[in-house]
Amino acid sequence: MRVAPSGTKGRYITWQHLGGDPIIFLDNSQGDKRNAQIQINAYDSTGLDALRLLQAAQVALLAAKDKFAASPQSEPITALDDADDVPGYLQSYSITGKR
Repeated sequence: MRVAPSGTKGRYITWQHLGGDPIIFLDNSQGDKRNAQIQINAYDSTGLDALRLLQAAQVALLAAKDKFAASPQSEPITALDDADDVPGYLQSYSITGKR
């Protein structure tokens, strides 16, 4: 998990790799792609600003379709940073790209 140091001010995004779905064919060979489940965490001075930051991250992920395929796996939910003093939102994605 990527975290910001305690006391970090301003808007920021962290992410966490939550695993993924293996791509294995019926003959047990590996596919040429890899899947990862990634949680994106956005923090800002207000919850609404954090949600807007997370929405901007989603636009960027979906626009990168020439590099990988990203698909939201949930709607955004509220979150707090580790010190419970910066409001945020998080959302999980399935991301598939070249191995």
